[in-house]
Amino acid sequence: MDRLIDWIRNYKFSVADPPIITMEGLFSLLLLLVLSLAAVFFHLIRILFNAPVDFSMDWNLFLSWIPLLIAFVADSLTKRYTKIPIGLSLLSVAWLAFFPNAPYMITDLAHLSVDYQRDLTWHDTIMLFFYAEVSLFNGLVSLYWIHRAWRRAFEKRASNITLLICLPLAGFGVYLGRVRRMNSWDIIHEPGLIVTNLIESIMDRTALVFSFEIGLLLGILYLVLWGIIRFRIRYNKKHQ
Repeated sequence: MDRLIDWIRNYKFSVADPPIITMEGLFSLLLLLVLSLAAVFFHLIRILFNAPVDFSMDWNLFLSWIPLLIAFVADSLTKRYTKIPIGLSLLSVAWLAFFPNAPYMITDLAHLSVDYQRDLTWHDTIMLFFYAEVSLFNGLVSLYWIHRAWRRAFEKRASNITLLICLPLAGFGVYLGRVRRMNSWDIIHEPGLIVTNLIESIMDRTALVFSFEIGLLLGILYLVLWGIIRFRIRYNKKHQ
């Protein structure tokens, strides 16, 4: 197992020198892909019960992969080229437009109907939680990658402030999706409607509270992820 881990960490694609993509970078994507397929497997079991099926969960899970892939590209490019502020800024705008799709699936838990004597109740609880968990993993990993890219291309303070601003904005995006029934594609299809909903939502106390609490949740989870990763990196360096 140790030899396999060393091979994964050290294997490099000879696309550039230093390489743009490494097996270590792809490993996280492969692991999250396995988790996503496991979530879909839960859904397939649901279909076998011949019960009504909502395929929007699979679509929402797919949407949570978009910010993950954008952040992966941003992290890989800044690892190779470091100072690409314009390109990274464009990628960051695209990432932020789709990032709310990751924590959005937490709100799908509101669809649960409870019947303690019904097997599907427990299956649906586990299935919805699993979808939300995998989608949230995608979002947190994308947040880590895009933050790391910002730290390479911009000043540390500016990247941290940008991170803090993006958290409640993500919560606001979840509110627009769940309550206002907007989606990321509306930025292109119906920009006027986006502006109208933004103005109305800014004056809505529920929207502000919702945005703050989702942002706080993301911030706490990201802080835990960041602490675990940074501790492991520093611990390994200390003992090499």
